[in-house]
Amino acid sequence: MKKIGFVIVMLIFSTQFILAQNKQHKFQVDFNEIKGELTSKDLFKKDFGRYDGYEIELFEGESINFIAYSKDFQPSIALVNSKGDIFKQSVRNDKGYANIVTVIPTGGNYVLYVIGDEKANGSYTLQTAVAEPNALLLESSADLCTTLNFLLSHATAYFFLLENPELAKGPLIKLNDSIDAYIDEEAGSYNATYYNDNDATKAGTIFKSITDKVKDCLGIEWRITSGNWQNIEDYKEKSKTFTEKVNNNPRYIKIVINDYTNSKEKYENNFSVHVEINRKH
Repeated sequence: MKKIGFVIVMLIFSTQFILAQNKQHKFQVDFNEIKGELTSKDLFKKDFGRYDGYEIELFEGESINFIAYSKDFQPSIALVNSKGDIFKQSVRNDKGYANIVTVIPTGGNYVLYVIGDEKANGSYTLQTAVAEPNALLLESSADLCTTLNFLLSHATAYFFLLENPELAKGPLIKLNDSIDAYIDEEAGSYNATYYNDNDATKAGTIFKSITDKVKDCLGIEWRITSGNWQNIEDYKEKSKTFTEKVNNNPRYIKIVINDYTNSKEKYENNFSVHVEINRKH
């Protein structure tokens, strides 16, 4: 493997987002986003490219998903260990992004490079998602509060780590008693369906039950807002939203009941109840 003899290094400060509630299970998932730029003033190394370097401390067994995007040049990324060896690098493509997904075998101080060719010039966004070993595995016997804790931890990183089949340790976790679940990769959200049928009373009962249970799981660090029935296109929606009381990009849980009874679209069923978990962008 190639050796890197010189670097420009900026420290990635990890901000830990831990669910603020008195529960035994904690799942640590960290996420950072950096807005950077490659210019003619940045260093260039033949057979490597023009680059910026970011120092990041990683621990054995951690799972990572690093992504760099740019509209101005085709980026690549490389993760270099403390010996100067390239441990992992992205596969080259022409789609305007670069991605590394892996599990860290040996802890230490690494350098993550964002790389362009010799003429690369322009801005980029670097996103890093890191999860402790226990943050990708949930016991099948976990109760609702623990499952919510698990999913909210991953909402910190917009589910970058759960959505990737290279890191997933089994099928996608479903919220307790839900009938289906999926991750919307474009929105960065987790979605679970609890009801999809024609009984208005049952749909309302399930909506209230889930709302009450989620409220019991969350602490005072969450703000609750109610959305009364309103028209969304040609159907109706009512919701209850729990939003984290933080200033920047709060996580949230939105519980929704939909009424398609008078919709001109031919929905399979008249009522649905679902839960969305995400973090504001």
